[in-house]
Amino acid sequence: MRPSAATHTSAVPLPKREQVLAGARQVFGELGFERASVDVIAARAGVSKATIYSHFGDKKSLFVAAVVAECEELRCGLAPCRERPAGDVEEALGRFGERIMTIFLTPAIARLYRQATAESERLPEIGRMVFERGTSAVLEAIALHLERWIASGDLRIADPRGAAIDFFALCQGDLTARARLGVLEYPVEERIRETVRRAVRTFVRANRG
Repeated sequence: MRPSAATHTSAVPLPKREQVLAGARQVFGELGFERASVDVIAARAGVSKATIYSHFGDKKSLFVAAVVAECEELRCGLAPCRERPAGDVEEALGRFGERIMTIFLTPAIARLYRQATAESERLPEIGRMVFERGTSAVLEAIALHLERWIASGDLRIADPRGAAIDFFALCQGDLTARARLGVLEYPVEERIRETVRRAVRTFVRANRG
């Protein structure tokens, strides 16, 4: 999991809790939950183990907090996707799909989903959290976008949420599977454009008003 930008770029010291969390996000991202130790996290964060325990209680609670922080960054990244669409529906959906997939395929988000998958049997709340705060947030943004095209008459869709699932699945193609298996080659912009272009063409053909 990636650290907050403030970890390295700000001259103002982070509050201890944020300092611990920034170090934990780095270490969990590199080692995963099982291999990451409180000793390593403390060293990376530049704090004592006692400081970690006083703020988070145990490693599991710290891991949950790190996952929450990653999910919140994903949600913040979706904010521009909520802007009102304009122009031709196919072109606009193409830009929208590319933006969604660019966010979803960042290495940090790919690692987040890999870790959630790896730990979901031992920590089922992690899987639920990532789905609810991550995947569901993406689908919500897509459904909102589609509703505006439905209102304009450019798309004819009875179930925006269901259509959002379809659109997202089409835009992912094989890219998400590649990212989570660690075999997606970066930079990925051209592959995103090609995949989304096919997705939009299929989606609009099926749902044009």
